[in-house]
Amino acid sequence: MSLTPQAVRIRRLLLADIAVALAATLMMAAIRVLWIDSTVLVALTAMVALCGVTMVIGLAPLRRGDLQRAVLWWAGANWGIAVVAAATATFSWPLMMLAALLPAVLATGTEQGRRLVAYVAVSVVVCTTVVLAGELQDVTGLSEATPAWIRRTLLALFTPALAAMVGLVVLQNSLRLQAALSGALDAQRELGEQADELRRSRARVVAAADRERRTIERDLHDGAQQRLISIGIALSAVRSRCHTDPDAAMRELEDLRDQVHIAHNEVRDLAQGLYPPVLSEHGLAEALRSAVDRYPLRITLDLRDPGRHLPELEAAVYFCCLEALQNAAKHSSAEHVLVSLGAGDGTVWFQVLDDGQGFVADQTSGTGGMLSMRDRLGASGGGLDISSAPGRGTLVRGHVPVDVG
Repeated sequence: MSLTPQAVRIRRLLLADIAVALAATLMMAAIRVLWIDSTVLVALTAMVALCGVTMVIGLAPLRRGDLQRAVLWWAGANWGIAVVAAATATFSWPLMMLAALLPAVLATGTEQGRRLVAYVAVSVVVCTTVVLAGELQDVTGLSEATPAWIRRTLLALFTPALAAMVGLVVLQNSLRLQAALSGALDAQRELGEQADELRRSRARVVAAADRERRTIERDLHDGAQQRLISIGIALSAVRSRCHTDPDAAMRELEDLRDQVHIAHNEVRDLAQGLYPPVLSEHGLAEALRSAVDRYPLRITLDLRDPGRHLPELEAAVYFCCLEALQNAAKHSSAEHVLVSLGAGDGTVWFQVLDDGQGFVADQTSGTGGMLSMRDRLGASGGGLDISSAPGRGTLVRGHVPVDVG
């Protein structure tokens, strides 16, 4: 399996520490052969080699993605080297303090809560042990038997390596914290923008609802209501004429019947504009099939029935499709429109593609009709994408998530 960025960083540190342990093992073996004939040095060399092997074992859980176990193996190896080396080669205690602190520094980026407290506590105990062992005793006599130039050389070679590892871990943790803080600030800023857009969207929805109510009132007043009033007045006149001129009264009644049919159609069209019965009874696919006849366009339908969903979801998709068709009929000079509908990946989606004159999408994506579509879909958690260019037609794509549980 591929390693996460954090696992890659830990792996590099492990490999660096393994290299330091290997180098220390080889140098101590060389010192044993060339300068110091000591069984204590042999035991110390074996201990350092064993700790290096322990670090190598820690690579196995790291490959499985188990960062905590890998860090635990590595921490145990460092603590073991620190205590044993400080107790046998007392001159190395400043170097061993770095080895003892390294696990606690690394754990600040991998652990939290009680586990982090445990790493810090053990590192403090090991550091204290290292100082006491290095300063208060020299039971083995290895420090006295080691020439001063060898002691200085070992400290000069290995202190920068361990200090660099400690500094590298601190730097990495700082960069991770800065990245996390930056991500949190970006998320907060994005949430603020979404909240502002939500407030604007709500205001637009309220304004659109008011406009729709005024439009319905005007259509009823200027259309069906006026027609019904005139029918009522005409019926009063026909009633009085029935006795004087029955034939004329019958002709007027025939005309009034036609007027009643016209009024009925006006009321029906108005009701369908609010919420078509076919949508609630038969679903999206059938509602779109029945709606396209009212547009003066050559329309091709590619409708794969998405099934039944919540009424507000179906209404959002239906009216957005109609809005896109209306825009194509009014503004695009299109000859042909393709309407597609389907469901997949947890969404109901639609597309309306026309071959019209197109437009610069960035300049018109905020117009009333498109804002209305965005608000409709956004209210159900969906989204809208509009692709267009002058002379290349327009593609309106929308989707709404559905509950697949």
